[in-house]
Amino acid sequence: MQLTTMNPPKLPLGTLQEFAERDFGLTGAWSALEGERDQNFRVRGADGVPHVFKLCHPAEGAEVLHCQAEALEHIARVDPGLPVPRLRRSVGGDALPVLTHEGQGYPVMVLSYLEGQVIGERVLTPGQLRAMGAMLARLGLALRGFVQGAPANRRLMWDTRLANDLDGQIPRLPAEDQALAAEVMARHLAVTRPALDGLRAQIIHGDVHPFNALIGDDGAISGIIDFGDLVHGSLVQDLANATADFLFPGRDPEAVIMDMVKGYVSVTALEEAEADLILDMIEVRLMMTPLIAAAKAAEGIVSHGSLTLFNTRSVPLIRELRAIGRERLQNAVRRAANYPPKVGPGDADIATTFARRRAVMGSKPYIFYDPPIHMVRGEGVWLQDSAGRRYLDCYNNVPHVGHSHPYVVEAIARQARKLNTNTRYLTDQSIEYAERLGALAGDGLSAVVFVNSGSEANDLAWRMAKAWTGHSGGMAMEFAYHGVSEAIDAFSPSNAPGIWQAPHVRLLPPPDDYRGPWRRGEAGLADRYAALAGPLIADLDRAGFGLAAFMVDSAFMTNGILDVAPGYLQAVVAAVRAAGGLFIADEVQSGFGRMGTQFWGHRHHGVHPDFITIGKPAGNGHPLGAVITRPEILDHFTSLGPFFSTFGGNNVACAAGLAVLDVIEDEGLVGNALTTGAYLRGQLAGLMRRHEILGDVRGVGLAVGVELVRDRVTLEPAGAEVKRLTGLLRDEGVLIGGEGVHGNVLKIRPPVAFRPEHADILVQGLERALGRL
Repeated sequence: MQLTTMNPPKLPLGTLQEFAERDFGLTGAWSALEGERDQNFRVRGADGVPHVFKLCHPAEGAEVLHCQAEALEHIARVDPGLPVPRLRRSVGGDALPVLTHEGQGYPVMVLSYLEGQVIGERVLTPGQLRAMGAMLARLGLALRGFVQGAPANRRLMWDTRLANDLDGQIPRLPAEDQALAAEVMARHLAVTRPALDGLRAQIIHGDVHPFNALIGDDGAISGIIDFGDLVHGSLVQDLANATADFLFPGRDPEAVIMDMVKGYVSVTALEEAEADLILDMIEVRLMMTPLIAAAKAAEGIVSHGSLTLFNTRSVPLIRELRAIGRERLQNAVRRAANYPPKVGPGDADIATTFARRRAVMGSKPYIFYDPPIHMVRGEGVWLQDSAGRRYLDCYNNVPHVGHSHPYVVEAIARQARKLNTNTRYLTDQSIEYAERLGALAGDGLSAVVFVNSGSEANDLAWRMAKAWTGHSGGMAMEFAYHGVSEAIDAFSPSNAPGIWQAPHVRLLPPPDDYRGPWRRGEAGLADRYAALAGPLIADLDRAGFGLAAFMVDSAFMTNGILDVAPGYLQAVVAAVRAAGGLFIADEVQSGFGRMGTQFWGHRHHGVHPDFITIGKPAGNGHPLGAVITRPEILDHFTSLGPFFSTFGGNNVACAAGLAVLDVIEDEGLVGNALTTGAYLRGQLAGLMRRHEILGDVRGVGLAVGVELVRDRVTLEPAGAEVKRLTGLLRDEGVLIGGEGVHGNVLKIRPPVAFRPEHADILVQGLERALGRL
């Protein structure tokens, strides 16, 4: 340990005054200041301007001292408003001229004197503590670009990383404190010290405490002084050291810790690993004080001033923290650093978690798998459960460009930190996103109304269609799904197929060329299936409803992901328009490049809608929905009364939407959906040759259906087998869904970041599962 610098020099005052006048032109009234290693004075000149005269301990070394001087000059350049001392060079331009006394050279540093009083034992308000944390972070930013060799090689006694150098002092502590000290230092050696090596590191102040920080008469934190412990260390050391030093027994340490951390992260965000080390580092910092005092006493060095205070409070504070509890304090730090509390071990138990859900979210939960999977993390095309197992997600279209895509996540977080309000104000993000959606829509669809989901978008499009046409009847596909609002439930017979009733809606049989009345290879499929729309439209007219709109999902997902004959949808839409109706293209599942051939699913069929509705994939899971239509339709609707959605088009949602569009373009995901989807269907077709239960493989892009039948001639649906198969695939680490009116179609609808190597994992898992079916 380096104790040689712990006895400050004691040169005659006259010698110091003579040197100060000669080398710095500095004269005035001198008063002594506290110093652990240096002989310090405040010198107030005749002009009233005060300075600090520091006679530095020569054992510190010239490199270390020059580093301090250069650091202060660096801060003055990069953050001139930061209240830290300014270096005053000598009349000869030296940063550290040397005073020689009795053959020994003493480097001298002259600094500006910061007005204010040391904080000392004052009780700070939460706002003052946060200001202290923020100033500390600002100091870290100012030092971020400072590079100097000496601090990296310095073996400083107060460096938290080197705390275990003090282990030999534990027997010198009072007997009742030795076990606690041994425990704290052992944890530091085993846990904290190794973890510090992986964290952000730079030159740091290292010793911001209440006697190195100033407060003004107005109560504002007014400065940080004493750069004598400058060292190259982990950035979080500065925060942990300062937080420890601002704790006092009986002053609600939990609140102090939270306020200091909150202030710091208001300027510099903490990495999660940094936040999780702070509590341990606080304990180490507190324990170092009595250990250093013991080491100094053993060498006959007397601690004084603030060090005496810190020494008497350190061990009682550690015991106070222990009484509060590690988990509570650790989670307090995490909340202050904007991380959620860590989940307790009991919450990872599936049965317990499921029981908790049923107690608060309904006794009949709509949930996949039995037992359910407790998901805790997602990345790309992968999900991870509470036990750490990864699953290939071949079903979830909500994270359209991949779970937790970093570009989208950062766009959301960045905008949330800046502004999130509604479209009653002018907001750049909503305008830009609307412009980009309009450009992508084409066909004169340049008017955009924002909502929060696909259900809301379809609901609003339906209202607009009724207002424009004056009709009140609708048409959808049999077993369709378009949302959960009361109005759109009428267009969603799959919500309750046995009891569905909607007198004003007619259901069109799907153009199913595998098991429908007209089969693959027969002539005129498009016209035959499209002709089924005519009688339904006529029936709406006879019932007095007329046809306001036809709504369709271009991938025909709930119908089993059909291969639709070219020209079919064009013929149906032509019949709709001839009846005065409008066409709503529900692109929640088929849009944003999923079908691969085009950005929008309806373009795959060569049709031009009157409305495009979007939902969950638009924001990669962040709530976002929109209706895209012609300006005249929107203007007519709003002429009847205003429409407003409080959260629709908010800044964060639109930032997410813009980021999704960027990722689709930058990563070529439309083309990827086409090529990967074709590859996947080819591999699945290979399985058909070995497994008779696979009756049909179909789809476009990354909307893929595999129909299971018990007999390829009778086409008896294998619905129960699909249910068993999805469970077997779960065991293989592959997540997939079932679909279709008979529940016998494997629904493969992964994020569009799905690649051929993921398709291989799916197909291999499916073959193993089929072998156990």
